[in-house]
Amino acid sequence: MIDIDTRLRVGRGIAKTETEASEEVFRTLRQKRGHPEIPPPTISDGWGGIRDAMVQIWGKVPEYKGRGRPPEKKRPQEGWKYLQVIKKRNEKGRVTGTKPEVIFGEEEDVLGLFENHTAYVERTHPGVATDE
Repeated sequence: MIDIDTRLRVGRGIAKTETEASEEVFRTLRQKRGHPEIPPPTISDGWGGIRDAMVQIWGKVPEYKGRGRPPEKKRPQEGWKYLQVIKKRNEKGRVTGTKPEVIFGEEEDVLGLFENHTAYVERTHPGVATDE
């Protein structure tokens, strides 16, 4: 993970899946890099895994309200900001544009915080072309 302002690497994770690697990075951010309560604003490409990792590390199981089954799954919390920038490709696999998709947070706030590209991700995150 790269800091948006300084472009310094603030964490890295090596694992079999992107979710596991993201969990490793997020544990470092939570325990050692000053984000104990909520994740830092995050931008990624559309490969996935990051959403699930955020929920696993910072999510909370909602309080039981006395009706139905008690909740067991962790849920995202207020104040999170996460944007995915999905690449649009033509029939030859070339990138023809991008589409921002706000995963967590108010759309206006999140889009105002990030530029509409994956430059911070692409520098250190290997990608594989897909037929989307």
